[in-house]
Amino acid sequence: MKDAEPHVNWPSMIRYVVVLDEDSLEEASIFQGISPSMLNMEWALRSISEMPADIFDFGLPLEARKARRITGKGWSWTPLTISNFLRLRITHDDPYWVVYSASEAIFSALSDWEGRQTLPVLHISADDAGGLAPDRARWTHVRDHIRRVAVKLHERTQGFPIAELRKTLKAWRKPTAPRLDLVAKPHNCTIANLVTLRSLGFSFAGEEPLMSPPGDESPHINAIAESANAVISQQDSVGVFPALFSHFPKPDRIVIAPSLYAHTRQRLRPNTDAPAGLFETIRIIQQQKGYTFSGPGAAMLRTMSPAGQYIMGLRAQELNVQTLAVTLRAASTLAATLRLPNGVNLSSELSDFTGHVRGGRSTGGNGKAERVFRNVQRSLRSYTPPALLDIVASSQTGVKLIADAPLEWLPVGDLPLAIALDVSRIPTTPGNLMMTQLMRSETLYLKPKAFGEVLVVSSFSPSDPIRHDVRIAMETFTKTAKEHLNFRQVIVSCRDQFVEAVNSFHGAMMIFDGHGSHDRNSGAGFLHIGAEKVDVWELRGRLRPPPVVVLSACDTHSPDRTHATAGAGFLTCGATSVVATLLPVRSKNAALFAARLSMRAAWYTHAVVHGSKRPILWSEVVGSMLRLDFLSDLIGRLEKKKKLSPRPAADLRTEVNMFVHTRDTDWWANAKARLMEVTGLEADDMARLVSKTIAEGDSVRYTHLGNPDLLCITDNDVLSAVHP
Repeated sequence: MKDAEPHVNWPSMIRYVVVLDEDSLEEASIFQGISPSMLNMEWALRSISEMPADIFDFGLPLEARKARRITGKGWSWTPLTISNFLRLRITHDDPYWVVYSASEAIFSALSDWEGRQTLPVLHISADDAGGLAPDRARWTHVRDHIRRVAVKLHERTQGFPIAELRKTLKAWRKPTAPRLDLVAKPHNCTIANLVTLRSLGFSFAGEEPLMSPPGDESPHINAIAESANAVISQQDSVGVFPALFSHFPKPDRIVIAPSLYAHTRQRLRPNTDAPAGLFETIRIIQQQKGYTFSGPGAAMLRTMSPAGQYIMGLRAQELNVQTLAVTLRAASTLAATLRLPNGVNLSSELSDFTGHVRGGRSTGGNGKAERVFRNVQRSLRSYTPPALLDIVASSQTGVKLIADAPLEWLPVGDLPLAIALDVSRIPTTPGNLMMTQLMRSETLYLKPKAFGEVLVVSSFSPSDPIRHDVRIAMETFTKTAKEHLNFRQVIVSCRDQFVEAVNSFHGAMMIFDGHGSHDRNSGAGFLHIGAEKVDVWELRGRLRPPPVVVLSACDTHSPDRTHATAGAGFLTCGATSVVATLLPVRSKNAALFAARLSMRAAWYTHAVVHGSKRPILWSEVVGSMLRLDFLSDLIGRLEKKKKLSPRPAADLRTEVNMFVHTRDTDWWANAKARLMEVTGLEADDMARLVSKTIAEGDSVRYTHLGNPDLLCITDNDVLSAVHP
């Protein structure tokens, strides 16, 4: 097929900005923490999905549009408070702006701001004071706006190719595609897939409401599976196209499990002064296990009270806005979206496993770690419909989780999801952080040499027995690859020194080397720096982390505590990718993992980009490192069982690691078969060893937060290879 990525040297992006009121943190919605003004902008998110993603979008054939979506050429949209927006300026390098607002005060402020700009904006406003009304806004308004901007650019910029731009705009047509043999069933659990298809121009055979009888949610499950499979069929139809050589596909599966703040799950004590139906409605929301609310007849009747309807309406707003933000991400990447039932958030077995690990008993010989971990997996799987899990497991380019539950542990065959596939996660609480992570769409391109120096920030006390573990591991690896990897270690003993060390570093990757904890009473996660317990959230506005942060510390994103984790704190400070820990990790194992990941970042990416001449996403670098870590642990256990002697074990490591290095889609089947062949283990014995290795090892204790799929490691030659 023809090149799906037009090659031009003039601006092509259309920037959509949703302008919000100045809401305080205290005003954020009670269940998930989304600002009230964001909750009132559902209409804006719907509107964006009907507009062109950039100046080429509506002028390209269907196949090219699908190909561009797969590599993340979707909408660039940003929610900004009015105070932050008014600091911005439209430049000639970023000239095409569409702005959404909802109040008279914001409309007035934006009108004054626009008067000070050298280029016009297209202002769509729900307020009657003026602007383009939402129900009148069409893609043709965007086209006409770009024409007006082009005239201004032509007047002010020498050599601006207005003739070429006019030709591009003249080719715009409303997207059209064949009618699909799919009956659309609009619901929050299907809307992401339906909009993804509609945005490409597809229509449906019909439309009908989605309803499930009490006790049987198969209609919801079937509707999700059918709509997701319709998206997957479009993914599969794209085939090979030139842009793949310079832009790697984004995750092709999105798994969403909306959740509540941990503190809102606590049982409330009834209060006789509370409005009728308030507590019963909150309890119904807390106990929701499926796709619909259910409960005893009397309790459900009380949800119809004014207080009950208010609470239900608020939760519906949260879910609607979250769904629409996920929808824009899915449509921007042509990803199939799988909504899981709420029961995955209610695993009572989770605390058994986390408590067992935190008690330091995870490597005992009684097999309890394996039993309690498998109980967590069974609980997660019991709430995950098999048809949906099969679709997740069929991913070819990675899985994006939007959840608070540890869905990385979902079993895919005999492996957890995060080891079987490349997986990253955006937390769903607090909702404002989730929204800022979901709206990120612009890929950051890094060269392999950006990882040539890694910052190690160490915060142990001078007497801590594990203070040298990361340094020793890093020195071991840098000695074997001096031409690719070096590290800078900075020892800090207070908050200010930590901020200074991070802010003065200009590379791509840092490792925090210290202790971490998550206080059950205060609800906050901390990094221990000297005598201080530092809440990273409090460093927002001061700390400027590099794109990649690796936390070699315990409990930096605990799945059974609150949203205020150290890992999420780095996201709110601006990191793109945070490799965090769900549980305590063993120091020497964690040090080796961090050092091997540094080596992989510097050496392996160099081999891929300069040897194989292809780009690689950071999500693949971390995902493959987790697989290698698991294989290393598994072979180590075979050595301890005297199934392998040291020399054959070393050779076998090299052999099975190649299944991962070469991106073999059957890496695990091939590695397992080879291990069984060499050791003589029967299938049942191998299965038991694998299960024990997973539960007792550290590989499942990591989670990959943020948007690592937006970090593309490549170079100029690879980027330009698609353009002769």
